[in-house]
Amino acid sequence: MSTEIVYPSERYFKSFHDALSTVAKERIYIEMIEAPSLEKVSSFQSSLISKNGPVYYAINNDRVVGWCDVFPDENPRQNHRGGLGMGLLPEFRGQGLGSKLLSAVLDHAKKFGLEKVELNVYTSNTPAVARTGLQRDSFHRFTGTRGTANAGIKRDIFRLSIG
Repeated sequence: MSTEIVYPSERYFKSFHDALSTVAKERIYIEMIEAPSLEKVSSFQSSLISKNGPVYYAINNDRVVGWCDVFPDENPRQNHRGGLGMGLLPEFRGQGLGSKLLSAVLDHAKKFGLEKVELNVYTSNTPAVARTGLQRDSFHRFTGTRGTANAGIKRDIFRLSIG
């Protein structure tokens, strides 16, 4: 069965939570090491959707296998920008789904009125570094590195901005 990129609805929140939990437990790709409660995740996603915010899921066989969202900054001085979060279940990586999700979210973010989208990528995440354009300065702009600790492991990150 093929994987579709869709604007989410509440019916997918539990499946999204499961996917987020799986990726977080890997302790490799995203900054959280465990997913927040289902209630908190559902509230966050509902808030984005109620504002027609930029959020998309990759759905395969009625299951969330990946996601990409941009959460606008709540500070009125900075609400022209947002932070990008994304992830894919391990068995769905390397199939171009991340690029499709990213494209859908970035298009939506522009229509939503965001001028800048920011993304942190661990320097050790070589597939993401290659795919997000750090090696192609026509799409993203490298804006620096900083150290971060995830589960007690210090890692450098690339901070990217789009727009």
